[in-house]
Order: sequence, then structure tokens, then C-alpha cells
Amino acid sequence: MQNADIAALWDYDTFNAGFIVVRPSPLTRLVYQMTQEISNRTHLTDQRALNEAIRIMQIHTGERVLRVNALDKTRFLNGYLYFWKYARKLGEVCDGNKRPNKPALCPLVVHNNYITGKQAKIYRFREHLMWNYDGADRYYTSETRKYLTYTNPKPTTNFTREVMERQMSALKTALAIGHLLNRVVILPIFHCDQPTVHWLCHLESVADVATFDSCFSGRYRENSFLRHRKVPGSVKHGVVHRQFRLNAKDPMSDYVLVSQRSIDVMRLLNDVRVSAKVLNISGLDRIKIDINDGAFDREFISNLKSGIKLI
Repeated sequence: MQNADIAALWDYDTFNAGFIVVRPSPLTRLVYQMTQEISNRTHLTDQRALNEAIRIMQIHTGERVLRVNALDKTRFLNGYLYFWKYARKLGEVCDGNKRPNKPALCPLVVHNNYITGKQAKIYRFREHLMWNYDGADRYYTSETRKYLTYTNPKPTTNFTREVMERQMSALKTALAIGHLLNRVVILPIFHCDQPTVHWLCHLESVADVATFDSCFSGRYRENSFLRHRKVPGSVKHGVVHRQFRLNAKDPMSDYVLVSQRSIDVMRLLNDVRVSAKVLNISGLDRIKIDINDGAFDREFISNLKSGIKLI
């Protein structure tokens, strides 16, 4: 700030209006007065209006030119740079070690933008272990709440629509089992597509978080949940593993959905329904729960049908 009136986080091609340092002066006050006038007249976003005001004032301020700097781009990052370009998608921590073809970054500030919606922003912060609010329901610290977790197997072929359909089917199965056993589902890592390859990603990359949360709020947790520092050790280490066994006659080389009745699920998991803090079930990509057998209420069935909206 020794050589600037304004210093802002750089947001791809503009100064960011949400994280910005402003030196108090008549000149900077004029910037914001002009920003408001431009916004009222053109209905531009606050960020576009601010940048237009800066551009005009840098040209027409006479002897005293408005000085605007970008904050250090390796220390102050927008959401695109941190969560996508520099591959921090899976909660990597800063270790200061430069990796091949990746800059050595140790951010001071990450702006959680380039994602739409309040719930999606909260979810992404939680997924990257950047959220600590526990709340009245003891989101992290409850020692009585029970959980269910599972994993999505790595595709054996190139990413296809069928792979995504399998993952969504497994997610619905997990939610159904969680409903039956009164367990909160810890979401898995998903396999996402790109034009030539697939990569690992979180829920916000495959489904609309706001829609999902409106249907399943309180009934799911982010994938990184068990790594959060506030989660009790009794939960982190109280994992019991179970696996659905498929009919031996089913050709394992083919993808076969095996339908399970709710009573069969309860019988299979009877010994761990109460005791296990975390129940880890494998093989859900091949299992489908019959939700029309009377064990599920209408609200849950409706939520399961409408709550997963792919993006």
C-alpha cells in the first residue's frame, strides 16, 4: 500500500471487488461514488462497475492519478486458481514444495468464488477442511451420531455416461441404506469427465449442491469429514467394514445391478446396526435398494427422485 490507493485480489481479468484494500482518501471515495453511479445506470455487477470506475479515473484524474495494484497472485488466490487450476480439488495442503509443472503456492487468502450459491460455497469450504463452524447440531463433534461410507471404484474404461449413472445409482443406494439405518452418509470421491481423460472430484462438480442439500440436509457429510480435526477419535477409528455379496452366477465381467429388499439389507447389517460408529460398505455400485417395498416414506422416495440434479 505504500505505492497504491487500492490493492485488490486479481480475479482472472479484473480486480476483485470482494477482497480489496482501500486507502481512505477523497480519491478512493470518488471511486466508489462513481461505482455506484455506473451500477445504477448500467446494472453491471459491483465488480464490473468498480473496474470501469477505476479505468475511467486512471484516465481522467488529472495530476493525482489513481494508483491500483494487484495483491500477490501466489498468496491471494481466487476460487478458480486455487480449487481448479492448481489442483487443490481434493483437499491438498500447502507444504511449500514445488511439484513438476505446478507452482509452489502457499496462499494466505483463498476467495471462494467461481461457484454459484451459498450452500455450494459452504460445501466446498467443508470439503477442503476450511470450515470449522460446528453449530447447535454438533456437525463435527457429535459422538452419538452414526455414519455410513462407501467408495466409487475406478472406471476400468474411458469415462462414459454409464460410469456417471453407476455412481448416481450407488449414491441413491447409500442414501437409502442411511435412511433405513438412521446413518449419515459420508459422500465418496466421484470420477468426473473431461474431453480426453477423467479426474477425481467432489459433489459440487457433478450435482447441484443446493438441490441436494434441500432434500438431504443433515443426512450427508463431505468426503473429507473423517479427516477434520474436530471429529472425535472414537468416530474416526470406529469403522466397521461390510460387503454385499453378489450372486455367484452373475458374470463379473458384465455390470449387473442386484436388487435388494430393505429387510434383506437390515438382516445383513443386523450385527453392526447399533454398534459401529462408521459403517463402510463396499460394492454399492452393483446394488440397488427396492424403495417401494413399504420401508420408505413418501417424502424420502420423493427426495431420492428429485434431490440429485446433475450439472
